[in-house]
Amino acid sequence: MMYISTVLFTLCLIMFFVSRRIIRDLEKKIKDKEVEFEKERGAIRADAKKRSGAVQWGKTIEHFVPFLDEFPVPVEDCQFLGMPIDYVAFSNTGSKTKCSVHFVEVKSGSAFLMGKQKNIKNAIQEGRVHWHEITVDGNTMK
Repeated sequence: MMYISTVLFTLCLIMFFVSRRIIRDLEKKIKDKEVEFEKERGAIRADAKKRSGAVQWGKTIEHFVPFLDEFPVPVEDCQFLGMPIDYVAFSNTGSKTKCSVHFVEVKSGSAFLMGKQKNIKNAIQEGRVHWHEITVDGNTMK
């Protein structure tokens, strides 16, 4: 009986020290992961701030692009939409044969067309453009 008690006591001591070692190792791993997480969070925040700045720059600069010499139509013929396409412009509106409609998208840096913008570009290039005229009753006073 004494032998069994000694063995059980010894096993309990071994389990206690082994479990303490396992717990210390796990706590160290948790702390290492927390440090790694904080570093990664900092990098993600820095990247988000950089991207946000780039987006704000793009949204600001697109308002000034019509004043550049390279802009395809005179600024007075442009209408800013913003989304999903930046500008719609009309040139030669006084001519029955030369009147044309322009869709202009402004991109800066490494920006690229989004899915909807690509679809619109394809629709325009493939001639899937339509004219709709809607007439409503005027406000008549009696």
